[in-house]
Amino acid sequence: MKPLTEKLLLEDATVHKVQFDKEWFYNLDDMKFYLNEDLSEVEYIHLPMLVFGEEEIVKCCTLEDILRGRKEKE
Repeated sequence: MKPLTEKLLLEDATVHKVQFDKEWFYNLDDMKFYLNEDLSEVEYIHLPMLVFGEEEIVKCCTLEDILRGRKEKE
């Protein structure tokens, strides 16, 4: 499993992210690609996000959601 830290995710330009209510949310599809893992167990919400210059409603999750979803699979 690839280690995750909030600092690395915030610096990575390949993962689209948005700050909402003082918390960072990451595009779930980008995280699947970044980690090369099945994240189907991760809880998510739909949020508006700029993806390649266009605003889209996408599935987003927090770092905690990802870590919790990854642990459930172990």
